[in-house]
Amino acid sequence: MTNKEITATTEITLLDAIEQIVTLAEDSKLTPEFYASAAPYINIVAERMNLSREQAVLLSAFLNLAPRFTDYSDLAHFFDCSQITILRYMNNVESLAKSRHLKCTTIDGEKQYQLNKEVIDAIRNNVAYEPPCRTGLGLMEFFEVLNGIFDNSDNDSFSFGDMVDEVEELVTLNPHLPLIAALNTLELDRAENMFFLYCCNMLVSNDDRVITNRDLHKLFDKRKVIARNIFTDLVRGHSSLQKRGLLQNSFVDSMASPNTFELTPYVCKELLECIAGDNTLAKSRQLTDYTTITPKDLFYNPREERSLSQLASLLEQEKFKTICDRLEQKGMRRGFACLFYGAPGTGKTETVLQLARRTGRDLMLVDMSSIRSKWVGESEQNVKAIFDTYRRLVKESEVAPILFLNEADAIISKRSGNVERSVDKMENAIQNIILQEIENLEGILIATTNLTSNMDSAFERRFIYKIEFSKPTIEAKSAIWRSMIPSLSAEDATMLATRYDFSGGQIENISRKCAIEEILSGNEVPTARLTEFCNEERLDDNAPRRRIGYVQ
Repeated sequence: MTNKEITATTEITLLDAIEQIVTLAEDSKLTPEFYASAAPYINIVAERMNLSREQAVLLSAFLNLAPRFTDYSDLAHFFDCSQITILRYMNNVESLAKSRHLKCTTIDGEKQYQLNKEVIDAIRNNVAYEPPCRTGLGLMEFFEVLNGIFDNSDNDSFSFGDMVDEVEELVTLNPHLPLIAALNTLELDRAENMFFLYCCNMLVSNDDRVITNRDLHKLFDKRKVIARNIFTDLVRGHSSLQKRGLLQNSFVDSMASPNTFELTPYVCKELLECIAGDNTLAKSRQLTDYTTITPKDLFYNPREERSLSQLASLLEQEKFKTICDRLEQKGMRRGFACLFYGAPGTGKTETVLQLARRTGRDLMLVDMSSIRSKWVGESEQNVKAIFDTYRRLVKESEVAPILFLNEADAIISKRSGNVERSVDKMENAIQNIILQEIENLEGILIATTNLTSNMDSAFERRFIYKIEFSKPTIEAKSAIWRSMIPSLSAEDATMLATRYDFSGGQIENISRKCAIEEILSGNEVPTARLTEFCNEERLDDNAPRRRIGYVQ
């Protein structure tokens, strides 16, 4: 049957054609007889995907072998032919990689290939894959691609060599950009080129202005000698990046820091001028858009409901602005710092998300565990950078975002009286910085913690609103049960709420188990089975908790 006859009798999809090719190709030894029998399907894939016939066959094989990386010996095994035969096809494989149909990496010294996810999506949707254009990019487009390359460096299958090759190809394809034109005249070595572009990307994509030894080690990964040499030259002032006016020492409290660096005004104003003051990409990466937060019904005890309704009303934009102005007129602080505390699973984090959605405020979410660094002095700088960034975002935003410090237990505990150890000194320094920043806050900060004791009194004074999230009442638990498992009768929901002292998070765990079992069995979970799930979930927790809040 010819290609024309096939398309005339049925509308065959790319996936159908590839399936036929794979069926005929496996163990075919890639003989002329295989090509003859598979010709109609090969022609469909080749014409629709704009590939040669050999490339169409190879692409079909890679799809069948996805998602793992594949080398020429894997292909030889699939086709049941010699590796020499496959070597004759490697130019076609390289062409598929060059057109970005395939992702190439080096594992244990051998090149291996994987079909790009975008190609798989195109095939599934029965459309031709259009490789992304990487030439003639604008500066923001350039950094979107560059940031994606650096993000891929965290993938174990994406080697340092792959990253360097992709960055250098991107640079070669965009000589028209002032940044690249300047870079091409500076005669930096490859490592310095990479590091300079990495520093530029830190600023553009993440609004991160302070460059540290840790950034060097992250970029160069296991190439510690390269990272150490560049850092040593920077500290001594011998680096070509300094001599050519690209990097300078950063300033902390108006003093030059000998161990941290930043891009010079020349780079920021002359080479990155078209993004200065309008860093949309960086801003979008730092804030969670409130419109992307999924609405969710939450159930509270009466006391929590009153407190949260009051807070939500306060955070409405017009009312919030009026209150801040009135406080300023009275000589009081404009910022609002709030603490949500209570047992795990009581809805603290979800409440912050829903408050943001309800009041139309984006979120700057901070993982407090990520601010600690093994490099002396960097943890304090990380904390300072968080609040510096938040201040900029408040100034740039029409509606002030919420600074959300999730799981802040470690930073609000009592400061150590033993300051002999460097770790204790660092912890105390971090807490002192946060206390001062809350004191000078312009905007809204919400911290969540499971802490019910050992809270530093200085933090307790800084939080104007403190709301305890206790485990739900029987009425609230019954409502949660029915919202999570709508098939439950009111009587069963009340029975479960009375029998089991669960948090909302625990009830959600059980509802997920029920959903999984229903999917597997195709039947509704009976009450007896639901009770088994509850018994598996139940943990004894009779430890007394100390109240630290006063919002009623």
